Amino acid sequence: MPPPILLCFLLLLTAAPASATPERDAYTLSRLKASLVPSTSTNSTSAAAALSDWDPAATPPAHCAFTGVTCDAATSRVVAINLTAVPLHSGALPPEVALLDALASLTVAACSLHGRVPPALASMPALRHLNLSNNNLSGPFPSPPSASTSLPYFPALELVDVYNNNLSGPLPPLGAPHARTLRYLHLGGNYFNGAIPDTFGDLAALEYLGLNGNALSGRVPPSLSRLTRLREMYVGHYNQYSGGVPPEFSALQSLVRLDMSSCTLRGPIPPELARLSRLDTLFLAMNQLTGVIPPELGALNSLQSLDLSINDLSGEIPASFAGLTNLTLFNLFRNHLHGEIPDFVGEFPFLEVLQVWDNNLTGSLPPALGRNGRLKTLDVTGNHLTGTIPPDLCAGQNLQLLVLMDNAFFGSIPDSLGDCKTLTRVRLGKNLLTGPVPPGLFDLPQANMLELTDNMLTGELPDVIAGDKIGMLMLGNNGIGGRIPAAIGNLPALQTLSLESNNLGPLPPEIGRLRNLTRLNASGNALTGGIPRELMGCGSLGAIDLSRNDLTGEIPDTVTSLKILCTLNVSRNRLSGELPPAMSNMTSLTTLDVSYNQLWGPVPMQGQFLVFNESSFVGNPGLCGAPFAGGPCSPSAGGARSPFSLRRWNTKKLLVWLVVLLTLLILAVLGARKASEAWHDVVECLKEDNIIGKGGAGIVYHGVTRGGAELAIKRLVGREYAYTLRVDEKSDVYSFGVVLLELITGRRPVGSFGDGVDIVHWVRKVTAELPDTAEPVLAVADRRLAPEPVPLLADLYKVAMACVEEASTARPTMREVVHMLSTSAAAQPDILHAF
Repeated sequence: MPPPILLCFLLLLTAAPASATPERDAYTLSRLKASLVPSTSTNSTSAAAALSDWDPAATPPAHCAFTGVTCDAATSRVVAINLTAVPLHSGALPPEVALLDALASLTVAACSLHGRVPPALASMPALRHLNLSNNNLSGPFPSPPSASTSLPYFPALELVDVYNNNLSGPLPPLGAPHARTLRYLHLGGNYFNGAIPDTFGDLAALEYLGLNGNALSGRVPPSLSRLTRLREMYVGHYNQYSGGVPPEFSALQSLVRLDMSSCTLRGPIPPELARLSRLDTLFLAMNQLTGVIPPELGALNSLQSLDLSINDLSGEIPASFAGLTNLTLFNLFRNHLHGEIPDFVGEFPFLEVLQVWDNNLTGSLPPALGRNGRLKTLDVTGNHLTGTIPPDLCAGQNLQLLVLMDNAFFGSIPDSLGDCKTLTRVRLGKNLLTGPVPPGLFDLPQANMLELTDNMLTGELPDVIAGDKIGMLMLGNNGIGGRIPAAIGNLPALQTLSLESNNLGPLPPEIGRLRNLTRLNASGNALTGGIPRELMGCGSLGAIDLSRNDLTGEIPDTVTSLKILCTLNVSRNRLSGELPPAMSNMTSLTTLDVSYNQLWGPVPMQGQFLVFNESSFVGNPGLCGAPFAGGPCSPSAGGARSPFSLRRWNTKKLLVWLVVLLTLLILAVLGARKASEAWHDVVECLKEDNIIGKGGAGIVYHGVTRGGAELAIKRLVGREYAYTLRVDEKSDVYSFGVVLLELITGRRPVGSFGDGVDIVHWVRKVTAELPDTAEPVLAVADRRLAPEPVPLLADLYKVAMACVEEASTARPTMREVVHMLSTSAAAQPDILHAF
């Protein structure tokens, strides 16, 4: 008896016109439209418009004029269908399409197509090109028909492209029967699992093989080395192979591009790859490759792109690489390389991208670097490089990304960089740079970040500061002096302004024009005068730090207009006057520090001020009204009285307080009675097998009470702590951050990262010093998450990493965490819904 799928196909044949005729093709097209644009669809308006000329009543040869349909001129039989980018949101490809037995090419790409790939496609006798890429197809790829049916399996196939769908199951068993015809096979961007079939090595005519972005496992079969016509091979990204790069791949003499990135390859790089004389692209990044970089690879003189980054490679950059004169991209970052960057790297005539950050490289940058006029990206962060910055990095006005952080570069910043109008990001922090900053760096039309922190720069800020795109201006911990120019207000996109620990003068009123400013740090400068009232016009501010200056006057009462302000630090100034009473209504304010000023009058002991502790107000002898701020206010202190004064309390308030105190007393008595039993439960749970997390404040255990209640128990490190009562909300914030990281990564907090490594340290290791162009969360995110909500994932990641800061004082409070998450959700309702 025929299998069910074949039986359905036979039934379709009986419903259609009896013979392979143009009339049957016209009928089939009507059935195809009915499935691609179902009448029940709520999103089919644009699809119906695109297929509006597919008239079900049309008779041959009118169907040959349908949009996307091509017929044989002599027979009026349909030979090709091309529907690309037609939004078929609820459409599916019906099995009736197999009735088009003259169809040679079927393309339904980027159409949001749902459903499965019809198994009947596998038996279409003339089908040569099948392109169903960039859809939402699911289920398995059609498998061969039963041997009892004697039906062929894609007998004429030359091209298969189902890239970027949701297909699953094993890879299709293509092999010897397709050896003479199949030239292009792209199955990437799906969820295929299992091993790569050895029979793929029999596809002798294959020129393109794409298996990247699946869930494949096993060894990469050496049999693929028999594909002597293969020009491009993409087999990495999310696949998890065992073993390494097959040395047999040296037989792929036609190979031009080899991408085996991010697929858990181990072992050394085979020196045999040097025989691939036509290779122009070699990507082996994000694996676990070890050993030295084979000097034999220097013979690949056709190579244009080489990426060996994020591995465990050691040794030096081979001297033989002087022969790689066609290189445009050279990535070796996140390895264990030592030695110098050879001077010949700076002489590569076509070099555009050089990224060697996070290694142990020494010496100076090649003096000729950038002189070729093509350099676009240079990132050498986190090495031990020294010397001066080469003056010709932007000789061709192409340089976009310049990141030299965390090295020991000295001398001045070349003036030529100030004339480099193509720069989008400049990060020179944590070096030994001296002298003034080139004025042109403050007037780069394409720049979104200028970061020069932690150097020894001097001079003054220029009068001309501009840039519609710059979002971060960070100059902290230098010796820059003089006034802050009014032109600082000419940065409409500025979000972070970091000027701390310099010798800068007063804040100009023009700072109030920075409507997108979220963080201002001008602490440790020479600010004088009052806090500009115009600053309160920056409605996006979430954090202000003006501490350690010489500010005078009062805290402006208009500070209450900053509705999302979380942190305000104006400590160690000479501010006077009273605290604005309305500040107690600033529900977003979670951190306040007005200590060591000359403030006086009552502290508003209500609203938000109830969460602040003594350290927020110390050093202001004139403050009163709270036990930690100098005691109750006397009648002479501006008429203020203690909030605990009985003259301000009526009988109802007093009764409420008495009830509260009595309740607390009863709870204390009941708690003491159960304390011994609870303590016994806790001690029983403090076992190694019960560890669920490790944080800066201690170890978190899973516990169950005798009553069956589940607990999370934190054992403090050191005797955040117990004696000094340093256990506070920040300890639990760390645990919340761990939970967020579990959700983002899909991993347990401990146990899968090696001895002594928990989820927090693993995430930090993976994302440490990623390129500025990379989104850190994508390096650790669970691949099962939908790919669309990257902004939301990025926000969750930032919140999580803030929660797991090593120092508890650097972590946000739970109130701040709630505010950050709420703000992110409100800004991205559609993305949140999709997620």
